[in-house]
Amino acid sequence: MQTGERAPGFDLVAAGSGRRVGLRDLMGRKVVLVFHLQGTAPTAREINHAVRSRFPDPDEVLVASVIDLSIVPPVYWMTVGLVLGSAYDQATREIPPDVDPADYLIILPDWGGRVSREYGARNTGRAAAIAVVDEDSNVTLSYQGERPVEAVFGALENL
Repeated sequence: MQTGERAPGFDLVAAGSGRRVGLRDLMGRKVVLVFHLQGTAPTAREINHAVRSRFPDPDEVLVASVIDLSIVPPVYWMTVGLVLGSAYDQATREIPPDVDPADYLIILPDWGGRVSREYGARNTGRAAAIAVVDEDSNVTLSYQGERPVEAVFGALENL
């Protein structure tokens, strides 16, 4: 995925909240997508906390984790869904009481891996991949590297 390209559309159901999240519904907002696996989940948490401290309103900047679960056989999907739901419930305990957790913490299981592939997210078990999408659904950052928080802030501040 190249900077300036139209962001690929997606429509996924968030773990825990059951909220349907689609790029089309996010028009008018900046969106930070963090593609990761279990081993790189701390990067997703770090980005979410950092963005929320500078941009507390999820209507301005939405942060969502996208987890490529294409390697999980369908027979285990229910179990994985329960684990993700439990992770969501545990993480919502850290959210301020005046904030709707469904807007603040978004975990998007990418069961077939289509969204991850379309955004070019690869090897996310080694390093999380980041995509920042502007209000018009254009990719302003596609990044995978050592300093993800700085890269995200650089992209958001240039919008």
